[in-house]
Amino acid sequence: MASLLRTVLYQRHVELNAQIVEFGGWEMPVQYPGGILAEHLATRRRAGIFDVSHMGRFIIGGRESLAFLQHVLTNNAAALEPGQSQYTLLADPAGGAVDDAYLYKFFEESYLLVVNAANRIKDWGHLQALKAKFKDVTLEDHTEKIAMISLQGPQSKSILNDILGSRALPEPQRNALSITAYNGHPVWLARTGYTGEPLCFELFIPSEQASAVWDLLLEKGAQPIGLGARDTLRLEAGLPLYGHELG
Repeated sequence: MASLLRTVLYQRHVELNAQIVEFGGWEMPVQYPGGILAEHLATRRRAGIFDVSHMGRFIIGGRESLAFLQHVLTNNAAALEPGQSQYTLLADPAGGAVDDAYLYKFFEESYLLVVNAANRIKDWGHLQALKAKFKDVTLEDHTEKIAMISLQGPQSKSILNDILGSRALPEPQRNALSITAYNGHPVWLARTGYTGEPLCFELFIPSEQASAVWDLLLEKGAQPIGLGARDTLRLEAGLPLYGHELG
């Protein structure tokens, strides 16, 4: 049996006395000492932060990247301008779902595709097989290079304003993106998340900076949230999870 993977924030979860469980091949926090209900309500009433670095992050580039994405995804990638993102599906030849995913266009020349942790290897193989039909497409797995932290809840905007300044944030509409920096390191910001919260952000940062950003978000008042409350939050919002409501 393959050993379980750990995100760059694993030690932070241990220090916070999180209950660690196996999830999608990773050791992840299911809850912290306060419990799932307290974490759920903290997100709805204030702000919660989630370590979602276990999810797969693929960078897709090349002259035929858009044609490739139009071939492999169900949503219209051509509708995206730089600074926009969309929910989408990877489909099999029969129209079934290989996985659901999020496609981000931070830059003109490339795309970021975020997939479910348990499906990362399967999705990678699926995309590599279809990539053979396109001559000028690059596909890189940046799951270990880029960490991903989700900040969700009514106070999330004020927390980021305090850290980055209001001009750094994306436009106030869902799926909007922006690029900024913290301590000289790039931060990609997205108004996305899987909790149903109107005020929601996801941060993509170099893995070596993740612990410092996590600590700062805690210092500014965000509460760490585990997989248990992540599940109750998305269920309350009616959002499906691959392998459960979606397959």
